[in-house]
Amino acid sequence: MAGKFELKKGKTGKFSFNLKSGNGQVVFTSQTYDNKRSAAAGISSVKKNADKDARYERKSSTKGQPYFVMKATNGQVVGKSQMYSNAVSMEKGIKSVGLNAPSADTLDLTVEAPKAKTAPKKAKAAPKKVKAAVKKTAKKAKAAPKKAKAAVKKVVKKAKAAPKKAKAAVKKVVKKAKAAPKKAKAVAKKKAPAKAKAKAKKK
Repeated sequence: MAGKFELKKGKTGKFSFNLKSGNGQVVFTSQTYDNKRSAAAGISSVKKNADKDARYERKSSTKGQPYFVMKATNGQVVGKSQMYSNAVSMEKGIKSVGLNAPSADTLDLTVEAPKAKTAPKKAKAAPKKVKAAVKKTAKKAKAAPKKAKAAVKKVVKKAKAAPKKAKAAVKKVVKKAKAAPKKAKAVAKKKAPAKAKAKAKKK
């Protein structure tokens, strides 16, 4: 199985990459870069210099553990290895970089899948919609008794008004009934002289 470069973005916003061997073990780690373009250039530099022994600088940590760094043609450190228990293991690490780096593909871990972004948003939006629906239903439930009370109040008001209207109608009829004899007398009084004159003329 061939080795591969893994390009990633850290929490600080800077970029770096690891070179992994065919068995998935990290054999080389880059320095950090301010942007993705510089990190990609660093990968190209490792591929170019991986098989050149002069580009490797053997070092030892304060605890006496051997490790190596790789330098570009301009002398800049591109990255370093892990710490090894002995020099033989370190040389094997250098050999592994030389074998894996030149033909290794780059896996860009900085690219995010669009679906992964939209799914959580929908999931977050769902509870909000449910809450809004519940709130709306609760509002309607609270409004229902008020509407019912208003309807009852309206009916009661009409019921109270009915007797007053009935009384008013009766009063009107009684008034008309009382007025009828007076009108009849007035009409009779008016017609009587006319009839008397008519009779006199006839004689």
